[in-house]
Amino acid sequence: MTKKKVYKEKSQQFSKFVLMVFVALFALIPFIWMFSSAFRPVPEIFEFVYPLSWKTFFPVTFTADNFIALLFSKGSHWPRYILNTLFVALTTVAIGSLVNALAAYAFARLKFPGKKVLFGAVLLTMIIPFEAIAIPLYMVVKQLGWVDTYQALILPALANGFNIFLLRQFFLGFPKELEEAAIIDGASNIGIFFKIVIPLSWPVMISTGLLTFQASWDSFIWPLIVTNSPEKRVVQIGISNLIGSDATYWNELFAAVAIGAIVPLVIFFIFQRYYIQGISTTGLKG
Repeated sequence: MTKKKVYKEKSQQFSKFVLMVFVALFALIPFIWMFSSAFRPVPEIFEFVYPLSWKTFFPVTFTADNFIALLFSKGSHWPRYILNTLFVALTTVAIGSLVNALAAYAFARLKFPGKKVLFGAVLLTMIIPFEAIAIPLYMVVKQLGWVDTYQALILPALANGFNIFLLRQFFLGFPKELEEAAIIDGASNIGIFFKIVIPLSWPVMISTGLLTFQASWDSFIWPLIVTNSPEKRVVQIGISNLIGSDATYWNELFAAVAIGAIVPLVIFFIFQRYYIQGISTTGLKG
């Protein structure tokens, strides 16, 4: 390889690197400003927005009073909002992962009448907007007496068409020899599922769990419809309540948005290796 070609390749790599850094910074600018504003006193939040300088992205006067006012002021429901959201999200992940994995394994390995039709119906749920089923779903929840309960927040989110599809594609790539050997040893389908399939499927299970957690943590419309009392409200509803018709509490609003963003970010960064591995090892078999 000539020096000219080497120089050209290095120039292209450097150009790609610069472009990626620029795109990353462009995407991160709103987040940096948001997090910095969460640690500013109220008068300083919009003082350095324009023209852009280092003061735009880093607090001149650093303070944690916004978080203290949000979480510990008299009558604040925010600790309850955070606990509610964590409880709903983690419960949805735990139960939903089992439900979706069982359905996916049935579609991938079992033979039963109407299998293709049922799987097609599961795929159709991926393209139906939630707004189209919100009112019928609310009527069902109301008939069951679940309005303003944790059941209403958790149960409708357990079965997820995309997660079932993703898990099914992963299970299709499983070596059948492992299952055949287990059957010879007398194992049932349930035994194979829990003792062989699940232990070898943690990357994709974590991937679907992360997607479920993020969807539950960020959920706004359904909790707004189905909950009435502060005791059952979640983080996203709490954020919207800080924007009033008479006044907006900008300091507490930025602190609340920072809390709402940091939890899924931390969880994703902890499990990102498993997420990437789970997605990359999921095939597209039919």
